[in-house]
Amino acid sequence: MAGLRTLLELGGATSTALSFDEIYVFNNNKVSPNNGGQCCLFTVPAGTAWFAVEMWGGGGGGAGACCCQQCSPGGAGSYARKFVTGLSGGEQYTICAAGSSCCASSCRGCSGFPSFVSVSGGSVEVCASGGSVGCTKCFFGDGCNRSGCQQTQSGCWQGGMGICGVTGSAKGSSFCNQSSWQMIPSAPFTPGGARGSMSHCVNCHGCQVGGVAHWPGGGGASASAHGGNSWNGAPGAGGLVIVYYGVPS
Repeated sequence: MAGLRTLLELGGATSTALSFDEIYVFNNNKVSPNNGGQCCLFTVPAGTAWFAVEMWGGGGGGAGACCCQQCSPGGAGSYARKFVTGLSGGEQYTICAAGSSCCASSCRGCSGFPSFVSVSGGSVEVCASGGSVGCTKCFFGDGCNRSGCQQTQSGCWQGGMGICGVTGSAKGSSFCNQSSWQMIPSAPFTPGGARGSMSHCVNCHGCQVGGVAHWPGGGGASASAHGGNSWNGAPGAGGLVIVYYGVPS
C-alpha cells in the first residue's frame, strides 16, 4: 500500500504530480515520559483549495515489574489519513501530535495518546488513537492466556482511511524472567516491524529490554524482573502529523 506522499507525487487517477508544501508536527523525544506532544494552529493559505493529512498516534507504555513479573509490552499507535477539500483559504485547524506515554511502575502500563486535526474550536476531521497498555504478572509463563499469543489489532481511527495499531505480544517462562521475551510493535507505515526484547530488567531511562520505542507511535517495553528489585516500564513513542497542502498557482 502506497504512502500518502507517494500518492500525491503520482497524482492519483490523473497521473500528474501535484504541487504541494508540507508541515510536520511532532515531539520525537523517545526517552522522557509524558513529554506533552506538540500542537499548533494551521491557517490555510489564501487560494488553497485542499490539504491532505496523515498521522500516527502515540505508542502505549510498558508496565513495571518486581519479583518474578513479566508479560506484554505497550501496543503501537494507529495510522489515519484524509483529504480535506472545498477550501478557499483562511480556514483554521488545530493540529496535535501525541506525546510519549508514561513510565509506569505498576503492573499495568498506560495507553498511548491520540494525534488529531480538528476545525479550530470545532469538530475533529481526522484522528489516530494511541496504543494499548502493557501488562505484567507473576510467573507469566504459567497459565497466562497471552503466553506465546500472536499480536492483535487494537485502537481506532477517524478520517478517510486508517490502519489500527497492534498490541504487543510475549512469550512467558516458568523461570521468572529467564527465557521470556516480548515482541514490541512499531506503528503502521514505519520501519522496524516488531522488535524482540532480551531477557533482562528494564528501567525508564536506558537499560531497557527492547531499547527505546520506535518513533513515531512505537510501543514501550514492559519491565521483566527476577528478585527483589522493582523496575519501570518504558514509555511509548510520541506521534507525528504531516499536512500536505496545495500550492496556489
